[in-house]
Amino acid sequence: MKSRLSPPLSQEEAAELYAAFLRDAIDDYSATDAFGLDEAVAIRLYWSGADTLRDGLVPAVISCHEQKGAGLGSRMLRAFVETFAARHERIVIIGTDHPTLPVSFVGEAFRALAQPFAVVIGPSTDGGFYLLGLNELYPSLFDMDYSHARVFENTLERATEEGAHPVILPEWYDVDNRQSLQRLVVEYRNGGPIPPRTESALKALLEAHPNWF
Repeated sequence: MKSRLSPPLSQEEAAELYAAFLRDAIDDYSATDAFGLDEAVAIRLYWSGADTLRDGLVPAVISCHEQKGAGLGSRMLRAFVETFAARHERIVIIGTDHPTLPVSFVGEAFRALAQPFAVVIGPSTDGGFYLLGLNELYPSLFDMDYSHARVFENTLERATEEGAHPVILPEWYDVDNRQSLQRLVVEYRNGGPIPPRTESALKALLEAHPNWF
C-alpha cells in the first residue's frame, strides 16, 4: 500500500482499494489471450509475503514469488534476474496501481521486445514509469533513486547509454496520491471503463464519504 493515499483515505480504506486493484489486474492479465499475442505469456506475481497468499486469490496459471531487495530498484532487478534465469526471453514488469491502464499496452510491449536490444518504457504522469520491458539485462537501469519526478527520463538516458533501443509507450497515470485518486473518481463518475472490483471499491468509498471531490 502506498502511504500517500492515507490521507485522504484511512489505512484500511487504502488497503482495500489496492486489494481491488490487485484482484482486477490478476483477472485481466490471466485471461485467455489477454494481450492479443500469438503465444502464451507466463504471469509471475512478485509481492511481499508471497507465501501467505490465500487459496483462491491467485489462479493456478500465475506463479507467486517473494520480493527480494532493499529498495524498489533492487527488487525489480531481482525479479528480472530470476525471470531470465527461468528461461523467459521477453520480460515485462508492471505494477498494479493503475487500474484503468489498457491491457493492450502490455501486448504492445511484448511485440516491441521481439526486436533485439529493445527496452520498452511506459511513462507515468508523475515522471516515473508504469511498465518496463527487457529482452537483455541492463543492471544500470535499476541503480537509481526512485523518489523523484525524473525517473522516466533517467531510465531512458541509461537505456540509451547502454546501446539499447528504447520504445516508449503511451503515457498513463498511477493512483498513488489524492490528485490521481480524484482523476480515477472522475472517470468512475463519468462512466469510464473501470474494472469491476475497483468500481465496487470506489462506490463504497464514495458512499462513505459523499462530500469527497
